[in-house]
Amino acid sequence: MDKSTLLYQFLRFSLVTAGVYLFFRYLLPLIFPFLLAYVLMRLLYPVMNFCRNRLKLPRFLSHYGVLIAFLAGTAGILLVIICKLISQLRLLFLNFPVYRQILSSTLCKQTERFCHCIDYYFNLENGTVLGFCEKQLQQFEKTSGELLTTQAGKTLLNCISGSFHFLAVLAIVIISMLILVKEIEPLHKSYRNSSIFEPVHFILSRLKEGGLTYLKAEGIILIINWLICSFGLFLIHNPYFFLIGMGIAIFDAFPVLGSGMIFVPWSLYEFFNQNYYPASILITAYLITLFVREFLEAKLIGKGLGFNPFLMITSIFIGIELFGVSGILLGPLALVLIQGIIKLDSQFPIR
Repeated sequence: MDKSTLLYQFLRFSLVTAGVYLFFRYLLPLIFPFLLAYVLMRLLYPVMNFCRNRLKLPRFLSHYGVLIAFLAGTAGILLVIICKLISQLRLLFLNFPVYRQILSSTLCKQTERFCHCIDYYFNLENGTVLGFCEKQLQQFEKTSGELLTTQAGKTLLNCISGSFHFLAVLAIVIISMLILVKEIEPLHKSYRNSSIFEPVHFILSRLKEGGLTYLKAEGIILIINWLICSFGLFLIHNPYFFLIGMGIAIFDAFPVLGSGMIFVPWSLYEFFNQNYYPASILITAYLITLFVREFLEAKLIGKGLGFNPFLMITSIFIGIELFGVSGILLGPLALVLIQGIIKLDSQFPIR
């Protein structure tokens, strides 16, 4: 088949796309711990060489010392974050009955007013719509309570299983990094001398230039916006500033949505209740997060990927549909990988 025909191009794109999807769906979860260990070791390796060559430290001390310091620092940071989140979640659960009562009271008042308006405009007997809503709500509470009771054990088992799976993956990553301390140099030599080095290196270079640039930029933006949101909520004395700040920062990572869907209504609510200080802090936090995302995305992602913004949004949407929340990251990575594999044929044509 002539490679210049439209049919050939379509079949090649379809096969590459199907291959990338199958890789992300079935193979990536299996090799992810080892890939993560390798990427982390590649990031730490220049530091290890610096300690060995410039500081003249023994190989054992330079390599294993850097690795242990990295693992200890990461564990300390994660421990602080987890403890802070747990303390705020505990406070939230303790106060949940109060919040539920306030929310129920507010919703009941607004729902009653709305139902009376419908009765008035449709010439219905007063209380008709409200009675219907109350019946539906009672049925919903009954069915949801039964569902919650039947699913409680299953949910608990899933949580325990997920915790063991996470700990197993963490152990595999740490063990793999300990092994790679000694084996990474021989692994690089054998890889560079192999016949697949050039095509694989070409694809990995494309993935590094595009996909890793996207991951790094989104990670930086997420952390910065998390700190900004948490600090803004701390200024208005919100007891869950760290927890809510994390939620808003994650919500901001979704395409189209953004932190404005939370900050703007919240600030308007405070403003109309004459709470001008919280309103100004919230709207300021939103503007700062908006500026950070617009500036850093243009600075870090735009130059690194070189993709049309429309293609980026499309890849994120398709990724979410195929892989769930992880598709926010896997979608653009798949786009970069598909482009790299398609260009591989022109760089290394099959003879």
